[in-house]
Amino acid sequence: MNVLIAYGTTEGQTRKIAERMARDVSERGHSVELHDALKSDAHLDLEKFHAFVLAGSVHQEQHQKVIKNFATAHSKRLNAIPAAFVSVSLSAALEETRPEAQSYVDRFVSLTGWQPRMTLLLGGALRFAEYDYFQEQVVKFIVMRRGLASEDGADHEFTDWNALDRFVDEFLERAKA
Repeated sequence: MNVLIAYGTTEGQTRKIAERMARDVSERGHSVELHDALKSDAHLDLEKFHAFVLAGSVHQEQHQKVIKNFATAHSKRLNAIPAAFVSVSLSAALEETRPEAQSYVDRFVSLTGWQPRMTLLLGGALRFAEYDYFQEQVVKFIVMRRGLASEDGADHEFTDWNALDRFVDEFLERAKA
């Protein structure tokens, strides 16, 4: 099976997640191509892929514009074959804020016209070293209020890698069926 993994990332965690998925797909004996949605997709022949996974992170309650544009532009093809969506957000990291994370996916689906056959809500990461002063203060306020981090400003990863591995296995099984 030939799988395309397209992703949108802001601080790099979604790229890391997409790379892990690509490695997992390849280790399971499938061909895989990784595509940064920020780059042109003019060279992509979507007809050669048997399955798709799109991954995008949430910032200010929205998925990146590049991943929304990709899903919208290719919704017909995405709806025609096995396709899954991985939504990366801090809201997905805590059980009590998962409904909020799901609402971001619901909005994404409504805007793009794409109905993914599977979705995964996955916690992202805090990368304080990459924020300017204003961003750092806003993020600290949000994450401390939610109990996700302390005041020390240390980077922290919330991604459940085991959940991602299980998701890839289940997606590949469903796509083969």
